[in-house]
Amino acid sequence: MSYLTLVAKVEAEPAAREVLLDAMLCGTKVYNGLIYELRQEYERTGKSKVSKQNLNKILKTLPRAKAYYSLSVQATRDEVIGAYKSYFALKKGGHADARPPGFRRKTSYSGLRYYDGYGIVLDGDQLTLSLGLSRLDGVRQVTVRVQYRDDVVFRRVVNVLLTYDTKNGMEAHLVVEVEDGQAHGTRKVAVDLGEIQAISAMFDDGTDLLYSGREIKAIRRYWQKVRAKVKPPTAENRKKSRRYHQIERKESRQVNHLLQLISKDFVERCDQIGVNTIAIGKLTGIREKIDYGERLNQRLHAWPFAKLTNMITYKAKRYGIQVIQVDEAYSSQTCHACRKVAKANRKTRGSYACACGWHTHADVNSSANLFQSAFQVSPLTRSSGDVASPVVVSLITRRHMVYEA
Repeated sequence: MSYLTLVAKVEAEPAAREVLLDAMLCGTKVYNGLIYELRQEYERTGKSKVSKQNLNKILKTLPRAKAYYSLSVQATRDEVIGAYKSYFALKKGGHADARPPGFRRKTSYSGLRYYDGYGIVLDGDQLTLSLGLSRLDGVRQVTVRVQYRDDVVFRRVVNVLLTYDTKNGMEAHLVVEVEDGQAHGTRKVAVDLGEIQAISAMFDDGTDLLYSGREIKAIRRYWQKVRAKVKPPTAENRKKSRRYHQIERKESRQVNHLLQLISKDFVERCDQIGVNTIAIGKLTGIREKIDYGERLNQRLHAWPFAKLTNMITYKAKRYGIQVIQVDEAYSSQTCHACRKVAKANRKTRGSYACACGWHTHADVNSSANLFQSAFQVSPLTRSSGDVASPVVVSLITRRHMVYEA
């Protein structure tokens, strides 16, 4: 069983929209009220008791806590607990500049969360949400229309997070339960993740597939230049400006979009040719192992390796494809033909050549080594001609995948 998040556009009548926005403002006031009371408690006693029992007592004193659904109120409480746990973890880790959770803007709309069997009913595109039990206007529930991907077949809605912002309007994030697929083949593939080639895949028949990461690199370079014009956080003032946060969000959305395209296309291609196991280089300690100089380290340490791995993993699960991780130590320096380890064999970022006569694309060599480590057999012969012309998948636009030989 897998879980998938569907982002749905919400269409609500003016009256229903007003009621929901009011409930979201109540969520903000409750969040700020809990933060305020915990700060007051700290000033009185020198400590803040961040527990469900203590926060439940505080909730009884906040009038707005009765104005929206009770389980949504508990979700707001849990957000406060989570924020404080992160703060305590930073303090314990020696971050002297860590700051306790702050207040939300009074005009911001907090998310409303509903759970399966408690406060939500989804019938086709009709979503019914329960509201607070003591509203002055007597409204107990509201029904809206949601537009989500109708090609996704799911068993039930696990929970719903209702959000609102001025750009996207009101949205419903539906976490749904979907059946895991069943792999219909026995083929294997090994994947090496990188910067220039986001995915370097070696299949069991010796064919290889490269997904270019150049567009992602270009996006990150663009936003790095934009960010350079904005005052950054300093050691004295770690707080990021609103513009700085805005730049980070835009960059993250664009990069995530491309990662979704890459992972989706790769997993679908694996399913089409009957792959049942994907081996990916283990990322443990990758940031500690990389040392290519200060400038390049900064780029690679920020590269979303783990995010791409997670995307491939949960997408593969829907097709019944197993994802395993394999130690990638020295995979980029080892000759796949003679197994000699020599850092100098990697002539450039994209070329690998050994004294034994083996020469190929450096990332193809790495993925071939990962394949042999994972499945104890080489997918290639000793001829470099088998991998002389890998297929490269380039993302030249956000809508189209272009395949180049």
